[in-house]
Amino acid sequence: MKSRFKSVSRLCVTALKMVLKPHVWRYSTREYCPSCNRASIIAYSVDVKRHIERITSEWKSSDSFKHSLIQRENHFCCYCNASYRLRMNANTVLELLGLSSSADLLRRLQKDKQFHVYETAAYNTFRSDHLRKLSNYVVSEFFEHCAPGVSVNSIRNENLECLTFPDNSFDVVINSDVLEHVADLDKALSEIRRVLKPGGFHVFTVPADHNVSETLERARVVDGAIQHLLEPVMHGDSIRGDGILAFRDFGRDASRYMSRDGFTCRERRYAVDHEYITSVFYAQKACR
Repeated sequence: MKSRFKSVSRLCVTALKMVLKPHVWRYSTREYCPSCNRASIIAYSVDVKRHIERITSEWKSSDSFKHSLIQRENHFCCYCNASYRLRMNANTVLELLGLSSSADLLRRLQKDKQFHVYETAAYNTFRSDHLRKLSNYVVSEFFEHCAPGVSVNSIRNENLECLTFPDNSFDVVINSDVLEHVADLDKALSEIRRVLKPGGFHVFTVPADHNVSETLERARVVDGAIQHLLEPVMHGDSIRGDGILAFRDFGRDASRYMSRDGFTCRERRYAVDHEYITSVFYAQKACR
């Protein structure tokens, strides 16, 4: 009841904002939100548009890529505040699992304690207070100066390059816009593959510029120090207010580039009114 009251209150507040501040919040559409399992109003934030325009103003990227970034990071669910990118990430997870809604995912987690999901962000893709009560829906963040596996402000700390989970722990691993910030991509993908059960899915997003043919490495770590191959680019980050370094720019070869050691990656492209907005990628661990 408390959760529902908070969600309805958030909806009312957003609706009021669209009435009182139409120059800041605009009505986008009405549609089902797979992140919170509600028929929702979707709102477009002009402030988010301006914020991304500021961040990307110095990037040597195409205008169409910058535009798609604005769209994928916008169009918020008025109930749970999930952006278009996060909703499509959730939608892909549900489709791969053969589930019709996030309520079905919740029921499966509640009934099958051997079914485990790991999200590399704290309740970012699926947004339900009920998930917080489940031991088989595991979330984490990365706190650079803290030991992996410990709790930091009640959130588990994990480094994708050296996960603390046993082999074959999870049926699904979810991350969103994380892998462009990982220094050693081979290690991260190897660790994700290690902790997945046979047949398990890795579902993720990365910002991929389809106007660029090949993924470009921007930086690397050599002897413990960051070596910049190109001028540093910082992306926005909710944990670190000053932003986070991008180690690579993904191109339209992203699915091939992310396919390592038989861990074949595939891509689902999402569009609105025939306009490409974002991709969600996934790879399935081979069954024994």
